[in-house]
Amino acid sequence: MFKSFFKLSLLAIAIAASTSVAQAQDFGPYTSSQSLDFTRLKADADFIKNSGSISTRGAYFDDTYQINLLQVSDFSYNISEITTADDVKYDVTFLNFGFYDINGAAVTTLTNLAAGTYFLSASGKLAGTDGGDFNVSFNITPVASVPEADSYALMLAGLGLVGMISRRRSK
Repeated sequence: MFKSFFKLSLLAIAIAASTSVAQAQDFGPYTSSQSLDFTRLKADADFIKNSGSISTRGAYFDDTYQINLLQVSDFSYNISEITTADDVKYDVTFLNFGFYDINGAAVTTLTNLAAGTYFLSASGKLAGTDGGDFNVSFNITPVASVPEADSYALMLAGLGLVGMISRRRSK
């Protein structure tokens, strides 16, 4: 009976240890921390605006990147135009970019984000003669989790059992 109790306590310790290991991030098609360059041609625009003032007419894009955090993390991002020698050919005018939660609310505090689904969004006008090019980069830093009190209690109980067994064997 004592041997089966010992085996059960070792199994409980192993299960507790495996659940406290940090989880990896999941970005759908992306891996952690990415820098992505996009060239959007006018032919691939999400929509074309033909009415209004001449300055507002043209090809527009609206891109969204889904990011799934599996644990509490710090997040940072940057969306910028790629400037080249030929800005007449490829130019972007950003209208909006931001980071949103699953309900569509803007996320303004990017530290200690809870696990869940978020969206990084960028939209603008393809202002060059052929389109536009831009860079989207983001960085995820998992925050080290603090073990729960019950994890410590389970660990101490296991150590106590191991100590008790070794003491009995030495007698």
